[in-house]
Amino acid sequence: MRNFNNLKDRGAALLTGASRGLGYELALQLSARGFDMVLSGRDEKALSALASKLPAKAYIYAADLSVPGEAKRLYERIKADGIKLSVLVNNAGIGASGEAWSVPGKTDDDMTEINVISAVTLTKLFLSDACARGYGALCNVCSVGAFQPGPYTASYYASKAYLHSYTLAARYEAKKYGVNVSSLCPGPLDTDFFKTAGANKPKGAMSAQKAAEYATNKFLNGKKTIVPGFYNRLARLVPASIKTRFIAKIKKN
Repeated sequence: MRNFNNLKDRGAALLTGASRGLGYELALQLSARGFDMVLSGRDEKALSALASKLPAKAYIYAADLSVPGEAKRLYERIKADGIKLSVLVNNAGIGASGEAWSVPGKTDDDMTEINVISAVTLTKLFLSDACARGYGALCNVCSVGAFQPGPYTASYYASKAYLHSYTLAARYEAKKYGVNVSSLCPGPLDTDFFKTAGANKPKGAMSAQKAAEYATNKFLNGKKTIVPGFYNRLARLVPASIKTRFIAKIKKN
């Protein structure tokens, strides 16, 4: 696999959803490897607190990616400020639990806007620039939920399945231009994600720090699909129908 660590000398890394959880830990990992960081999220105060802890330079861009058109405006603001990007990590994402028809329409709309539309918009804008200049690396944060349907989290799993498929297709297209595209598919993490989504955090959830360290190493070495955790990787061998029934059982309880 090709090494992309040298991109730190060619531009900054844009990271969405950077204020907490996995995004927070990914910022620490990338900054420790020498990347200047462009931190984006809804909580400007939290982004500022994170920026103060990073060893490399950090720029803050508050943005609410649930707002239509905000992803394009974010990218244009960064370019207008003269910041060159060599890496993009689309980490921003939300989830929701419940029977598919019981999840509020606004929640599903926001989820689609953040998890799919904004991620795809930023992917298109970044790859257009990266492929034209012949270097860059992009990581879309998906989920192990991308590998099968998720009863009681139907929209979330579907959004990640879409993004995972889109990412692998974009990887194929961008490779000939010298640009890496990776799909990061973590399992349950020990963060506030489940609380926000209205679900119980599974027992044995992996630490975000451990997942971020593993993911960053694999991403900067050009790995296609990154699945932190041995048991999460092993679970990919289980038929999707069996995993779907298992998910339904644990999500319903």
